[in-house]
Amino acid sequence: MKSALDFIRFALSHAKFESIPVGTKLPLDIEECALEEWEYLPGMKGELVTKETLEAKYENFYKLCGWTREKFDHLTGSFAQRRVHACDSQGLLAAYTGMEATPNYCYSAWCSDKGRIGEVKRPYAIGEAVFVMDKEERMMHTGFICGQIGGEPLVVEARGVVYGVCVTRLSDRPWTHRGLCTRRLIYDEGCYDEQIVLSLQKPMMQGEAVKLLQRALNALGYFAGEADGKCGEFTLGAIKEFSRAHLTRLL
Repeated sequence: MKSALDFIRFALSHAKFESIPVGTKLPLDIEECALEEWEYLPGMKGELVTKETLEAKYENFYKLCGWTREKFDHLTGSFAQRRVHACDSQGLLAAYTGMEATPNYCYSAWCSDKGRIGEVKRPYAIGEAVFVMDKEERMMHTGFICGQIGGEPLVVEARGVVYGVCVTRLSDRPWTHRGLCTRRLIYDEGCYDEQIVLSLQKPMMQGEAVKLLQRALNALGYFAGEADGKCGEFTLGAIKEFSRAHLTRLL
């Protein structure tokens, strides 16, 4: 499991800079946004766009939706030339977690504390998913709460070929449902509030500091087991794996 906060930082690094409202409050500096702007194509999760990719997407999707070749080429013709990457709305989360799903599966299987917008009364959380339900009552599109401006939530989403990955105001889009992706993301950011130096002196050390370490390791993708505050086999293994990875980088 990975951090919802870090996921939003990842998503914003691929958003179009011009889409971010002036004066917005985000969980990272504005200079860290839009480092690699991604475009939109269905069924993609951050892969490089090639001429072959565009041909397949037109024949297997946009042509079936009634688009003319001229319209498709006008909107996407420069993608391969500029060597851009693309994703769809659920592809942002898939690129970050390595786990693919449709918007409908994400809502039904991965989300908790969920429901129709207006019926869920708790405040919005950074990294919370918002959805658009179609007439058949299936979720067809996903976005993620990424910040706020003037008290209004902002959403980062892969919106479509015209917009790419962009930031929008919650009220400007037809979102119908919301939920926390607790099966794939960790929303408890307490372990990021302060720096703790922990010295593991013996197996099965216990305490709040060990619990925070377990949460941090799990959020970074190093499986430390349940965050129970007990330094057991899984926690020691995660520490060793983390240490090997970062010592290699330093060397």
